[in-house]
This record gives sequence, C-alpha cells and structure tokens, in this order.
Amino acid sequence: MNNDISARRTVGRALVGLALLTLYSQVSLAQDGFVGDEAARVSTNLDFQNDPDDFQFAVIGDRAGGYRPGVFPVAVDMLNLLQPEFVLSVGDFIEGYIEDESELKSQWAAVDKELEQLDMPLFLVPGNHDVNLDPSEQVWLERAGTDRSYSHFVYKDVLFLLVSTEDPPKNDPGPELGEKYEALKAGKFSGAEAGAIVRELEDWAGQVNISDAQLDYFEKVLAENADVRWTLAFMHSPPWMQADAGGFARIESLLADRPYTMFAGHTHTYDYRQRNGHDYITMGMTGGAIPARSQGHMDHIAWVTMKDDGPIISHVLLNGVLDKRGAVPALQDALLFRPRQITQTGLTLGIKSVPNLRDLGGYTTSDGKVISSGLVYRSNQLSRIPAYDMEMLAMLGLERAYDLRTAEERKYRPGELPRGVNYVWLDVLADSPQAGPAQLEALMTDPQQANETLGGGKAEAGFEESYREFVTLPSAREAYRNLFLELGDSEQLPALFHCTTGKDRTGWAAAAFLTLMGVPKETVYEDYLRSNEYILAAYRRPIDEFIAAGIDPEIPAAILGVKKQYLDAAFDEMEKQYGSIERYFSEGLGIDADQQQAMRVLYLK
Repeated sequence: MNNDISARRTVGRALVGLALLTLYSQVSLAQDGFVGDEAARVSTNLDFQNDPDDFQFAVIGDRAGGYRPGVFPVAVDMLNLLQPEFVLSVGDFIEGYIEDESELKSQWAAVDKELEQLDMPLFLVPGNHDVNLDPSEQVWLERAGTDRSYSHFVYKDVLFLLVSTEDPPKNDPGPELGEKYEALKAGKFSGAEAGAIVRELEDWAGQVNISDAQLDYFEKVLAENADVRWTLAFMHSPPWMQADAGGFARIESLLADRPYTMFAGHTHTYDYRQRNGHDYITMGMTGGAIPARSQGHMDHIAWVTMKDDGPIISHVLLNGVLDKRGAVPALQDALLFRPRQITQTGLTLGIKSVPNLRDLGGYTTSDGKVISSGLVYRSNQLSRIPAYDMEMLAMLGLERAYDLRTAEERKYRPGELPRGVNYVWLDVLADSPQAGPAQLEALMTDPQQANETLGGGKAEAGFEESYREFVTLPSAREAYRNLFLELGDSEQLPALFHCTTGKDRTGWAAAAFLTLMGVPKETVYEDYLRSNEYILAAYRRPIDEFIAAGIDPEIPAAILGVKKQYLDAAFDEMEKQYGSIERYFSEGLGIDADQQQAMRVLYLK
C-alpha cells in the first residue's frame, strides 16, 4: 500500500514537472530576445510586454496663461527621464494677447530655449494665448510653415487629430466686454465685480471656434483613415463643456462609429468624464497659472500606452518622478508644488472622518453648461477630525463653512474647522418643536421605544414631514436664504455647508442649488441618494448593534439613510407653494431673478 502511494506520488511529480517544463519552454520560445536559465521564469508564465505595435506617448497641459517660472523645464526633464516616443501639447505656450510681432517672437524664443532640452518630437495645437489676435496667429503659421493651424498624423495605425479651437482667432471681445476689460485694468473694479468680469473674459477666451474649412478637412481625414485601430483628438478649449461648441458636434458625429479619446486643456483644472461611452480628458497644467477658486489643478504629464484595445492613461505629477539621485530634476530636493485635492463629480473626497464630503461642481446642466468645481461643497458634521484629515480639509481653501444644525447638535459635537475658515451658524429647524431628523437618532438607544415610535413606516412619514418643513418653516426659509445669498458672493467662496449626517437639511440645500443651476432632476436625485453610499457605510457598526439589540432593521436605514420619497416630499411642497424653483427662490427665500442669474453666471461655465 505504501509502495503504491509512493509510486503514484513519483508519477504525479513527474507529470507536474513535465507540464512545467513544457510550459516554460513554450514561454521562452515566445519571447523574442529572452535567453537564460529557465528557473528565472518560475515566477510567471506571462508574456513580455514587447508587442511592436504598442507605444507610449505623453500629453502636457498649459505652459502659459500665467507662466510660473521653473515649472516647464522640470516637465522637460521628466519627459527625458520617462522617454516617451513623442509628446503632444494641448496649447497655450506663450502669454500672447499683444500685437507687437517682435515681442511675440521673443516669447516664442523663450519657449524654444526650454524645448531645446527635449529629447523627442513635440506636436502642438494652438491655444487662445498662442493665436488670440491676427498678428499672433501669423507668427504661429510662420513658425509652422503652413497656412492652417490644424493637422493630423498616423502612427502605428493610430490616427492623431490636432484640432484648432481658435480657428479663426478671437480678436475682439466686443465693445461692452472690451470696456469692462479696460476698466478692470484701470482698477475701477474690485471684489465680486472684478471676479465676475474676469469670468466673462475667461468664458469669451474659451469659446470654441472651428471653421467650416477645418471641419471639411477632418471629414476628409477621417474618411481616408476609416480603418485605423484608434483615433485620438487633441485641442485647446474643451468643447464638451460648452452648450454651443462651434462646430464640434460635427466632429463628434464623424467619430461616432469608431473608438476614440479626447484631450483638451485651457481650464488649468483636471477633469475626466465619459461622453457617449468615450473618455474625455481636460488636462491640468504644465506651468500655467494656478486657478484660485477650483480643485483638480496640478502640474502633471499624462502618460499614454497605446494597446490594441485602446489607450491606457495615467498621470505623473511633476514632483512625483525622481531621478537616480532620488531628487526632483532641476530642483534638487525642493518641492515644486503641492497639488490640491482632485475631485470626481458626485463622489466623496475620501476624507475618512468626513465621509459625506462632496464637491457640488462637475455636474452638467440641461443646456450643456458645467458647474465649476472647487467652489461649493456639501458635507456631514465637521467634528472629531484628526490632524491629517484637517490638513486635507485645509487644502480645499475654504473661506466659509455653514452649519445647518440645531443648538443641541452643535453643543453635542462642536464644529472643527481649518484655521482661517469663517464659521456661520444657520439653524434650519429652529422653529420646529421636534427638530425632525435632528432628534430621531436619540430614539435609537431604546429598541422597544424605537420600534413603537418609528416602525411600520412611521420613520419614513416623519422624514417626509420634516422635508416639507425645509420648504415652509420660517427658520428654514431664513437659513436657506442667508446660505444661498452668501453662496452667490464670490468673496465667500470656496464654501461648505453641512448638517449632522449631511443628507437631509444639507440634502435639500444641495438639491435646490443644483436645480436652480439647471441640473436635470434625475441627476439631482442621484446626488441626493449618494449619501446612502457614504453614511450607511460609516454607521455600519452602530446599525449592526441596533439590529442586534432588537431594533427593526428597516428603522436604521430609514433614519440614517435617505429615500427618494423624502426628497419627493420637499419638491412636492415647493411646487405646491411656489410652482417652480425660481419662484421658491424669489418668493420663498427673497432672492430675486437678477440674483439667481448672478449665481448661475458665477458657477456655470
């Protein structure tokens, strides 16, 4: 018997050994250039990443539009360390906005001096700073040796479209905006007025111009390259962030039946979104000015590996690559910058002690505009925050934090804020005898009373009534009036508003704000219901303890989470009392049509 077992083991080992030898022999034969001890391959049977059709390239963002000396040379050093096959830029290399040809050439000479150190080819698209006026466009065309600012090329069966969103250049902002600009330069505006003019100028500069001749050119290029494995388009201003995108719809239509990826710049703020099932990426900076009132800005390089099934895209921070000495090239061990928190539309910022902290920016309105990121945040209570999380909060650059809680809630868990943030208390439920959601959690400590008081749909009914009070209570109207008036003042931004769990009083504030901005109702509900993902997960342990103590499992979900019917009740009451979101703001909150429009101008791009 023992001899039989031993024999079976010997045969088994032999078969396993033969199988392994066969496997490794096949692998080694499949690897061009691999010669050596087969034992070196014992850890893996995967093929080497040496497909001759794969390649890597890099994308860089705006160098100018507020050039910060010393940053772009670091990017050049980084690219030389990474060694992509080539580099693409999404525009804005010079400051421009002048008609002096000699000065324009001087600015380009400074660019050329920095590019002399680059080891690989660079492909450019024009930005608004590069070709904003006829003289600057002429200098661009002379340098390019061509009569147009758009082009294309094919590399390893991948089509690259270099689209100009400045065709023709935007020479004149018009008499009204031009006068405002001159007055701004003369120092006649300050504060919110100055900020509003700057945003008007930015919107004008970011308008997309794509000529019919250019559209005809790309239609022909796409027809001639119908069977490429992938198409990548590069441009300066992101047309997908605009309602009227100057012919871009035609380009999207031409691309509709093929795999493609879009890259743009201009905003100096990184943004990723999917549109029609495709990736649309807006780059941050590679030395351009840091936006004062937004998140997602960083100096970086997009690193793209082109595979058969599409590009693999990652991002390398300029202070995230070190040379062999362990130093940031060109700057030794100095830290070039500290990028601020990058947010994704509707998702938590990932600060553990504040799980329901989210940016209300990034949402697209029904008319195609986008709410600016980094201006206003919604959150749960800011209490018991450890030092590291407080540091992350400080990176948001908040001016104000609005606390919508009751006095009792504030006494139980006082608010904690980064240094320099102004605190404003707005008690939404001051006129409510029960204080609705603010009081219900206390019942959870008594299972029997909780089941009697809150079971059988009573908790849900209580929340529905509280949501109606958000619309009707005098204290609620006063609190929301003050909140939205201040959110309409650029001097108070970035700002954050919160209650205890950041889902009810905060939920209505966020829903009303997004609706006023023009965000579709289904998206408003999606944002509202996301609280379940973050709050219920954060309260998982006490919820389990409540259930173990005998509380009906439906009750914690009803109290600590949100339900569509709650927000339905608030909207129903709003429509019953006022008929529309605009009338709710004007008649219920005392914020007139002009003030509402000013808010839209402030937040929408």
